[in-house]
Amino acid sequence: MRTIWLLITCLVIAPGAAGDTFKKHTRQLPAGPNPSAIVAADLNGDEWPEIITADVGSLTDPRQERPAHDQLSFLVAQGDLDYEPQPQLQTGFAPYCIAVANIDALKAPDLVVGSFHAVRERNISLFRNLRDNLFEPSHFSIPPDRELPYERMRDGDGAPIFTTPGITSLIVSDINHDSYRDIVATGWSSDVLIFVPGVPDAYFGAPRFTRAVGGPRDVKAADFDKDGETDLVATLYTAGQLALWKGDGTGAFEPAAHFASRGRLPHKVQVADVNRDDRLDLVVSHCYTDDSIVLFYGDGDFQFSLSQELMLGEDRKVLEHEIRDIIVTDLNGDDKPDIAAACYGSAQVVVFINNSPDAALPQTFREETYPYKDARPRGLCAADFNRDGARDLAVTLWEANAVGLLLGE
Repeated sequence: MRTIWLLITCLVIAPGAAGDTFKKHTRQLPAGPNPSAIVAADLNGDEWPEIITADVGSLTDPRQERPAHDQLSFLVAQGDLDYEPQPQLQTGFAPYCIAVANIDALKAPDLVVGSFHAVRERNISLFRNLRDNLFEPSHFSIPPDRELPYERMRDGDGAPIFTTPGITSLIVSDINHDSYRDIVATGWSSDVLIFVPGVPDAYFGAPRFTRAVGGPRDVKAADFDKDGETDLVATLYTAGQLALWKGDGTGAFEPAAHFASRGRLPHKVQVADVNRDDRLDLVVSHCYTDDSIVLFYGDGDFQFSLSQELMLGEDRKVLEHEIRDIIVTDLNGDDKPDIAAACYGSAQVVVFINNSPDAALPQTFREETYPYKDARPRGLCAADFNRDGARDLAVTLWEANAVGLLLGE
């Protein structure tokens, strides 16, 4: 596939300038060790969003008794920016991703968690919402090591450093049209995408696998060819690529496209119509080696012929920011998708406000920075936490083991 590269770093206005879309909340909310993924949703029906973080802890040898942390932090909204910590929810080791979806017959939204360093048959955890801030846990196993290959790093003795399949992201949706919620997850350690069908009574059935060679790290679902079926896009971390699969509506996926991500170690991907031309675009960030966010503009039917790069750093050869998460959503209420990035290395949240007047390419953005002292931003989510009608950001903070809030002005 032919891709035309458009460099737009020079079009970003006021790089490094102080922000004016958000105001930093003075208080940080306590979380568990090394909170990574974060979601916000009204879980108890009072119209205030709760906050849940996946607390990874420190990854150690998978043969140890506790190779990582194994809990979620659960913060219940008490009113305007007041949160009360609840007892932590027990998961598999190294909970890495969280989705909010209604899985059972009850109306309250539930939590689905994927664990990266899971052992003891806790690859996926379901927390059924019983209301009154109570959750009933169930745990699901992906087949043991002998049934899945291990494709990643090994120690000096040749033993795997991580476990299989190594879940790093997941989405929840009714993919096969049977009214039950299904899961698609990335198995980074085993080079697979994992489809777990929703079933009655047991909630999730036997997994099925799709090969995804190159270290699948993040997965998103969308209908890229407008045929009414769910398709997939994933970052291939070690291969430096984006890959797309066409869904057939049964939970099976066929390769549809793959191309270079224009950077090393593509990490996070988001799907949005960035330039508002009624065609889905991809936004991908790179981690550890490049301070780069690349926008791939969709032509329809899995084709992305134009791309545009946002460089956060001043020197491409120097890692200044280390982007660990991105979200793409309208942050200032003008119906244009904006981009926010959690930058672990520079201890900042960097926001790109889309100020493009129309769909013409390249799109233009205003850059805003929000620094954190003695803390390292890691994960992001957006919600209206103080119910003032403006979108806010919540950011997980390593070293501080906390959640910070950036309030929309």
